[in-house]
Amino acid sequence: MFEVVQCLTLEEQIALVEVCRTIVKEAPLFQKTMPTGGIFHYLCTSVGHYGWLSDKKGYRYETQHPITKNAFPPIPPLIQDIAVQAVAHYGQTIRPETALINWYDANGNLGLHQDKTEVSRAPVVSISLGDDALFIKGGMQRNDPKEMITLKSGDVLVMGAEHRLAYHGVKKILPGTAPLELAFKQAGRINITVRQVYE
Repeated sequence: MFEVVQCLTLEEQIALVEVCRTIVKEAPLFQKTMPTGGIFHYLCTSVGHYGWLSDKKGYRYETQHPITKNAFPPIPPLIQDIAVQAVAHYGQTIRPETALINWYDANGNLGLHQDKTEVSRAPVVSISLGDDALFIKGGMQRNDPKEMITLKSGDVLVMGAEHRLAYHGVKKILPGTAPLELAFKQAGRINITVRQVYE
């Protein structure tokens, strides 16, 4: 499975944006660096038992926010419910242990990669809010054929089963495409990625 399974209502999208704004007051957005020293072209934070971090030490999950040194806030019920319902569409289950919250401005992007830091192979749920993103959908090998799809605000994407480790990325953000109600909130593009880290 590697497809958009539902589109959230505008009311749900607005509520999620407000949830994210509350989260970043406690767990501020920050910019990760790659083990090579390069920077990620988005800002991020996390909620849940773990946060996904990257720096010269490598890719890993930790239990403390790198700036505040406090535990990450718990995953809000709204995010948990959306993730659980999305994977249930396929008869699958997920125990949400972390939700990565990435914020992209007009120049944001994310290179081709696999989500493989987790021990668990439960599905990954990706929720899009705000501006549209040109999303790269690849295969199990980096050089497999790729498809470009547009993820719109409210789209809930599930990557699971045979596509759990598929390569994917964000080619570019399309500024000015967010629903007007979210554009007024200067949302940019927010991506919430819910994962189960351990079996």
